[in-house]
Amino acid sequence: MSIVHRAPLLVIASFAAGAACTVAGLTLADANRPSLTASDHAYSVSLDEVKRNLVFADTFAGSYSHAVTMSDGTVHQITLRSVKDGGGELVELTDQSANGTAHSFMGPNGTTTDGQLMISVKDYAAIQAAMHAHAAQRN
Repeated sequence: MSIVHRAPLLVIASFAAGAACTVAGLTLADANRPSLTASDHAYSVSLDEVKRNLVFADTFAGSYSHAVTMSDGTVHQITLRSVKDGGGELVELTDQSANGTAHSFMGPNGTTTDGQLMISVKDYAAIQAAMHAHAAQRN
């Protein structure tokens, strides 16, 4: 078989191998994920499009859901849920849009992006403590 005929086959085989590795990795990661329990830990969330601010510093405890319309007209339904795992507090993120559903986790002071959408959460207790410490220093 000539190299001209082998090149497309090698590309297809590489993509198939990459897809298989991705699926295997996700399956193993899901199997090894610690069990999660709901939490009422409070967070501050900001949702931003690179071009503009969509939500600034909403506060939530337990869960949060908000639909945002991007400048290109796409709608993202953002759901955040405060959870605990064996190591501490996490924020579970579900982003549903026309492109499908993205699911991930962030730390208590995390930021993630999905294209032009940026989702940022901050531990509300830490924000309050920093504000009180700053106010005490000023007095």
